[in-house]
Amino acid sequence: MKLNRCVYISLILALIFSLRVDGAASEKLVEEMLEVARKQFYTAIEDEKRIEPTISLLKRIGQVEPKYTGRTQVYIGSLIALRGKHAFLPHTKLKWAKRGLAIMDSGLQKSSNDIEALFIHGTTCYYLPFFFRRGDDAQRDFREIIKLMPQQMDIYNPKLMTQVVVFLLENAKLTDDEKVYLQTLKDRLQP
Repeated sequence: MKLNRCVYISLILALIFSLRVDGAASEKLVEEMLEVARKQFYTAIEDEKRIEPTISLLKRIGQVEPKYTGRTQVYIGSLIALRGKHAFLPHTKLKWAKRGLAIMDSGLQKSSNDIEALFIHGTTCYYLPFFFRRGDDAQRDFREIIKLMPQQMDIYNPKLMTQVVVFLLENAKLTDDEKVYLQTLKDRLQP
């Protein structure tokens, strides 16, 4: 496990250093940084120590590639809200959650047609306790993802889209037509 962390940190430092040397980021390099950030994000859900390095990487991606500012802000807001999960005192939990949600909402306004931003926003809202009253926001995000899928399927990694489709099939409140559409999409995405 420590080796993987060292590899991730070395990769991030190499990527950031190469960005400073070149002065501009290639699309491929930014995509590699996003992939590292995604993996770290999911690790941070269970490991509080991964939150800060992931936030730093996401901020850097947003600075380097402005078209990802909204998406990275949604991720950052989700991570800040996640601090509440790891906090001890109830009022501290609530403070972090509210702060993170505000950042997430702001990021989603900037990237309201970005499937990945909608998915992170929606799943974060989905997993919040009921008293946050974010269940409707989650379902609204899920419906928007389904509407955007036909136009945006090809710009995302098929593995990532498969995970989104599976989550929606298992957790979203879907009409029968949406279930059929998503199942067909899932079958098409999986080899």
